[in-house]
Amino acid sequence: MRKQLFFSIIVLAAICMTGFGCGSVSAEDVQREVIRLDEDGYLYYMDYTKDYYGTDVIDKLREGGFIDTGCSTFFTYNTNGEPITCRNYDYPHRVSEEDRSLTGLNIVLHTKPEGKYESIAMADAVWCNQTNPLLQQGGPDMPGFDASLLDIIPYQCMDGINEKGLSVSILRVDIKEGDEPANYPIASSMLLRYMLDDCANVEEAIQKVDTAIVTPEDWQDCHIYVTDAEGNYAVIESRNGIVSTVESDVVTNFYLSYDDIADSYRNGNLCENALMLTDEYGEKQYKFGYGHGYHRFITIASQLKSHIDTTSQDYRTVMPESAALVILQSAAQNPYTKASGISMTQYSVIYNNAKKTLEVWPFQNYQTSYAFDVTGARLH
Repeated sequence: MRKQLFFSIIVLAAICMTGFGCGSVSAEDVQREVIRLDEDGYLYYMDYTKDYYGTDVIDKLREGGFIDTGCSTFFTYNTNGEPITCRNYDYPHRVSEEDRSLTGLNIVLHTKPEGKYESIAMADAVWCNQTNPLLQQGGPDMPGFDASLLDIIPYQCMDGINEKGLSVSILRVDIKEGDEPANYPIASSMLLRYMLDDCANVEEAIQKVDTAIVTPEDWQDCHIYVTDAEGNYAVIESRNGIVSTVESDVVTNFYLSYDDIADSYRNGNLCENALMLTDEYGEKQYKFGYGHGYHRFITIASQLKSHIDTTSQDYRTVMPESAALVILQSAAQNPYTKASGISMTQYSVIYNNAKKTLEVWPFQNYQTSYAFDVTGARLH
């Protein structure tokens, strides 16, 4: 059963204390809506109406914002010829240090900031404050839940799509020994927000890197995957402040712009997993890769080969969206075995770049999905 929760801050003093509703805005209520979608309390919907470009939200973001994501993403076409972006979001949130049970609180987030593009995105609410027990499974249903806990949620989006069909996803890369870590861990999520709000296609998203408030040094422990309604796709990477882009229809958690096969480290251990898939002419299809996400990359890339569209002059793959979901399932991280490592797939989502929609399956429940268009309208 869906539960509807409405949170309103109606006391002017409280509004002024938070900084929202003051200044040019009168004593109107700051009102938001949080709606439970699934039975288990892992997935909610929220229509965010605050000014998240205001200094109050940005200051709060800088105090506590953080992300640390695994993830797998690939790009293909459905059988209607529409480009789709398919994504697993991976992170093993735990209830507490004492209770290692897996938890999570993911939010389908609709935003329509004035003068910018409307978007629908997937946010990880736990990153708003990892230590707050209300920001976990079923938290919004718990007594005492305060909607202001979600003030910075637009900057906790891990992936999304805007009204122009631009989809943006964040994926972690492991920092190699000797490389500089990110200056500001939340910066990659901020860059995602700027791209969704301001960019219409892949080309503009790449250009945004040079004009965004955050610098390449701020977000270089993640790379950004961008796709658009015209079928373009690219991985944007920052390494030691140098930005590079590479076209790839698959991306996980290692650099694609560099050959690190011989000299990469993870947790102090040398990793020498190599990625070398070739086409029928013996040409490499993908760059060498290493370490984290290698096996998921191979799992996805090898299945895409069986869906190559032989009628197209350009390389592309075509499949039913049900087949794309099977590929996502095959790359999902299972916390109950050690075969996939120590992570956890919080949700799987398919973005339709042409229709500007998302369909999401929460917490590896692949029997039930929830779909929305870019206006926030529930499709099923």
